[in-house]
Amino acid sequence: MSDKADDLEQIVELQRLNRLDAVAAELRGTEGFVTMEYTVGELQLMRGAYRHVLAKCDGAVIGYALVMLNECRASFPFLDNMFRDVEAAVFNGMPMRDKAYFVMGQVCVSQAFRGQGVFRKLYETLRMQMRADFDFVVTEVSLRNPRSMRAHLRVGFRGIAEADAEPSEWRVIVWDWR
Repeated sequence: MSDKADDLEQIVELQRLNRLDAVAAELRGTEGFVTMEYTVGELQLMRGAYRHVLAKCDGAVIGYALVMLNECRASFPFLDNMFRDVEAAVFNGMPMRDKAYFVMGQVCVSQAFRGQGVFRKLYETLRMQMRADFDFVVTEVSLRNPRSMRAHLRVGFRGIAEADAEPSEWRVIVWDWR
């Protein structure tokens, strides 16, 4: 875990390499992709007092899981739909807005390190860091990204009901840490 400027710049570079428009269309389903590219300043802002979780090899960032606190919502108006979807979602009969959760803002593992347990280790570390303050981590995954959905389900995420139930390419999923 780190917040050094160089680490954050490496996250931005990994995002750039794995953005939807940077991954060949025929590889998107098998290799996955990210949809957002944040700036170093945005990466610092979204995590609040917490740290993003990083995986490194020989000093280079090879994977990350981004902490996105609800308090930073106003700074990211382009994510308002996601926050609304999460708040409207129901898990075990209770609206998520009534639960102690944070949003996992994005997770990515460098292509050369996929399939080696890095994704799981990122989430295990995130859980160790955040579970004293939060009972749940919530995220949205694109249905066009089956690799990401499978990986999240293997870690322990489960789909939750969306109150709006409007058809969307995104699915709200939650990992219950209780």
